[in-house]
Amino acid sequence: MIEAHVVNTRNRHLYDREFEEFLRRRHDYYAVANRWVPISDDGLELDPFDTPQATYMLGMLGGRVVTSARLMPTSLPNLVSEEFPHMCENIGLPRREDWADWTRTYVLPEYRGVGSTGILGQMFCAVMEYCVEEGITHIGGVLQQYLLKRWLDMGWTVIPAGMPRVLSGDWCLVAYIEVNEKALETGRAHASVNRPLLVRNGAQLPFLEPAQRPIMEASR
Repeated sequence: MIEAHVVNTRNRHLYDREFEEFLRRRHDYYAVANRWVPISDDGLELDPFDTPQATYMLGMLGGRVVTSARLMPTSLPNLVSEEFPHMCENIGLPRREDWADWTRTYVLPEYRGVGSTGILGQMFCAVMEYCVEEGITHIGGVLQQYLLKRWLDMGWTVIPAGMPRVLSGDWCLVAYIEVNEKALETGRAHASVNRPLLVRNGAQLPFLEPAQRPIMEASR
């Protein structure tokens, strides 16, 4: 089972090797394999949203980065707001500190499984675990349409932001997941995750400052 290391601007110096590996695997997936972004001379994939405000999760297994995720508050420039705002015609473009844009998730080819189980399902659970801990209420972004079923298989409530469209030959849409303890429980049950996955080393950058956290109503 993976360990999902939370990496941010305050503790990135602890992960120099792992973070470079993450950028190289991103390049392999997004530039070389799928041609979604340009080939880079240095073999590293970076975009305008790799900023000091970004939070990363590096899924480690046997000392290797085998999966990943990047989160950004939707109140800041993000992939959806800057490139796909037209795909949010149903709900409007989210611009909230407690909504997160989720990007740059891949799984190394030798660790890819079927459905929402395996390494991908574990990373889904790690992302939900982080969101619950940090007070995030919704998370999502632009995704290939087949991933929508995987989110639903996790028992998650999904809000489509707009209609699917063809992007680079694939049907894609913008959608967001409701974050709560129940979603974490159902996700863990589906992915056979029986323990917390997050690892927090060094100083942490809160996704939300305490004053920004929404007040949760007590369940009855």
